[in-house]
Amino acid sequence: MRTKRVSCVGVVAVGFAVSLAAHDLAAQAVRIDEDDIGGVVSGPHGPEAGVWVIAETSDLPTRFVRIVVTDDNGRFLLPDLPKASYAVWVRGYGLVDSPRVQAAPGQRLNLTALVAPNPRAAAEYYPAGYWFSLIRVPDKSEFAKAATGADGNGTSPNVASQAEWLRILKSGGCWACHQLGNKATREIPKTLGPFASSAAAWERRLQSGQAGGQMLGTLSQLGRERALAMFADWTDRIAAGAVPPAPPRPQGLERNVVITEWDWADPKAYLHDEVSTDRRNPTLNANGKIYGALELSADYLPVLDPVRHTASRVPLTVRDPSTPPAAGALLPRPSPYWDDEVIWTTRTTYTIPCSMSRVACGSPRRCDHPTTPPSARRGRATRQRDCSRWPAPAATSPSTTRRPGSSRTSAHASALITSCSPRTLTARSGRRAAGKWSAG
Repeated sequence: MRTKRVSCVGVVAVGFAVSLAAHDLAAQAVRIDEDDIGGVVSGPHGPEAGVWVIAETSDLPTRFVRIVVTDDNGRFLLPDLPKASYAVWVRGYGLVDSPRVQAAPGQRLNLTALVAPNPRAAAEYYPAGYWFSLIRVPDKSEFAKAATGADGNGTSPNVASQAEWLRILKSGGCWACHQLGNKATREIPKTLGPFASSAAAWERRLQSGQAGGQMLGTLSQLGRERALAMFADWTDRIAAGAVPPAPPRPQGLERNVVITEWDWADPKAYLHDEVSTDRRNPTLNANGKIYGALELSADYLPVLDPVRHTASRVPLTVRDPSTPPAAGALLPRPSPYWDDEVIWTTRTTYTIPCSMSRVACGSPRRCDHPTTPPSARRGRATRQRDCSRWPAPAATSPSTTRRPGSSRTSAHASALITSCSPRTLTARSGRRAAGKWSAG
């Protein structure tokens, strides 16, 4: 009996030693070059699989971030980093951000993941779409009643079905500009002040800034009373502690992605779209500059050089210097972030609807004062080429990157896009260098 007990203890001791040895071998298996940072992420129960390791620096001309995912053994490799000092930390579902550790390329770095203390703390890192899933849209029966006028439930009689309501809420309205479900939208800013009800708070927030008139228009399109009740119920339940279900951690090929982000544009601008290549010839402009369009927000074309890590601008001008801002200077109510400042100042309303070729295809939709006589508009640029026959790009889901984003969305040009308030960041796909281990 005594021998049996000793054997059990011996087995446990050997198993523990084997586990430690395997962990050490996993760490040793991460081969790094002089421009890499690599190591192992561990938690209370061993290696942490499918979590992000983030390296960020401000030493370059523009803020630079590189993100990778750990494999089954918790290994990570941040490849091909520009020479700089980096803050490195761990983020993942079920965790809270670990303390930032300073590191430099060529360094091995083992990190410790921090388990979230409660579901609410864990949910702060969930994608906006998961929080948006908590919203309760009107039941299908409400639209039948609204159409017949049998029930004054507040929905618009012009919205015939729940599907149409969702279309307006998503692609036809709110989602066209905002990332509903992120922290900026799922909570009412305290700077707006006290209100008699959450519905009143929502009505006030939707009047904020230069887009206030447009947001109120979408509210009326849905049915003011019912839409306000829906949004108020959503944020009330979240304030009371409701959290969405936990998302799965990245699996399989999702763990092979390398995401790179750069700051460009400015905190007051938003990105309408961007272009880096020609969809018909995606090898064009390899590692070349990325060009953006700020639509209603600013009179310049943001340019990012992903090789030199620099951001620059191409000024956009109008013929008549007295041309007013395209977004208008009227604010229904002050913004909780920018007060009564007119932050969207563009007079050109520039977009990039097409891919690049030898000559960029752009669409400056406005280059004159709206009252400029037709005789003075001779030669006015409206569209350089007819791009309506070009195929649409493949849809890219913002949730692909599984990182929280800003309240305003951006168009996609590169393989992966991440938005991070207050600036829009461009992310490009990557791969691990040849000869190094591949996760998952």
